[in-house]
Amino acid sequence: MVNIMDKQAKKILIGLDLGTSAIKGVLMDQCGKVLAETEKTATFTRFRSDWCEIVPETHYRDVCEVIRKLAVAAPSPVTALAMTAASGNTLLTDLAGRPLTNIISWLDRREEQAKTTELKQFSSADVRQVTGWPCVDIFPLAHLAWLRENHPELYKNAGQYCMNTDWLLFRLTGNWLMDYSTATTFHLQNQIGQCWHQPFLKTLDITAEKLSRLTGSGKTAGNLTLQAARDTGLSVNTQVITGCFDHPAAARAMGVLEPGQLLLSCGTSWVGFLPEMERQKIIDLELLCDPFLSNRNGPWGAIFSIPYIGRTIDAYINNYIAPGESDKYRIFNELAADAKPGADGLKIDLREPPRQIEAERRNISRAVMEGAAELLNGQISHLKKSGINFRKAVMTGGPSHSRIWPQIVAETTGLELAIGSRHAGAKGAALLAGIGAGIYRDEYDAYKTAGDNYAD
Repeated sequence: MVNIMDKQAKKILIGLDLGTSAIKGVLMDQCGKVLAETEKTATFTRFRSDWCEIVPETHYRDVCEVIRKLAVAAPSPVTALAMTAASGNTLLTDLAGRPLTNIISWLDRREEQAKTTELKQFSSADVRQVTGWPCVDIFPLAHLAWLRENHPELYKNAGQYCMNTDWLLFRLTGNWLMDYSTATTFHLQNQIGQCWHQPFLKTLDITAEKLSRLTGSGKTAGNLTLQAARDTGLSVNTQVITGCFDHPAAARAMGVLEPGQLLLSCGTSWVGFLPEMERQKIIDLELLCDPFLSNRNGPWGAIFSIPYIGRTIDAYINNYIAPGESDKYRIFNELAADAKPGADGLKIDLREPPRQIEAERRNISRAVMEGAAELLNGQISHLKKSGINFRKAVMTGGPSHSRIWPQIVAETTGLELAIGSRHAGAKGAALLAGIGAGIYRDEYDAYKTAGDNYAD
């Protein structure tokens, strides 16, 4: 019997993951075969040690460069593309969408020090209940308060209050949209009502007309404009589809779609993502909450994080384990594999700043891996005590491809671990592109047809 799909040209999709450290992309056919992948290091600007910004035009060019590299490898015209992102970045533009500021990164810490007066009336608990996230002195809610206080004229005259993600959608399609998942990290959305939260808008002197239209993930934003088609090397017939926050995208690719499943994403931060039917349970446990599949009577997404430990791990590797080595991660893995479990009693708390340790490099390597696994186990044990149980998990990110680290994580946590694909977030974005283009009915159909089978 001849498979009809084999006789027809498969639809081609692009998924982008705008990560903290790199912009990653995959070119994929509708059956899930990755035809090409690429990435480009993210570029930041720091005017002060606690500031972290991105130049908007550089950001747009970097995104277009990643798309162009994928477009060249496409065997047929690209049907649709979508983006997922490590969101929480803030930008002001004029009415024409021209940037008035740099993009303030979620890594920026200026407001943590400044403590502007507008937000003192809101507690973290208040903000969490409304938006699903608790951030008052970091992320866009705080960035906007800082801009209003320190640059009042520029702030008042802004035509659009946005993030890098909806600005990129505007640059590509001419339309201002933001999906509910990404809007969660903007901290201005009433998550249950799926609308902009008027008390926050009133406090920050923002009208809803100057914000993007809210919609779901996997919805059509529009076709590429002529200029965007030239910039990306794609066609004006290519559809641009709304994406989501990065961890829910990876969960879509890995088939982590039901309660009892767990996704572990190991990067700049080590993050756990788990579907949960009760939003209030997520809020009460003080986890971060993503809309995920809730608008279709599916689960919400609960997120816990061990923040920034990836940077601490890199500091140990760069300064104490393999300084000056070009193949430092291979050396790190080989040294850890050569050490005994327990690292001869050496313990390293990755929440603390890196420090010089008088120990063999192999034991430092092993202790770094075990330290990450212990922090992860602490989070998982807390969830289990609260009645959230799971035995299996999918692990993604650089550490998942170590020949020993997943084993250490499995032994420490008691989880049965499967290893996910390298660019799970970008592949999840590609699946959303396929949903928006009508290739898949929904996330379950997309995963069954084209997702990674590692989570099975």
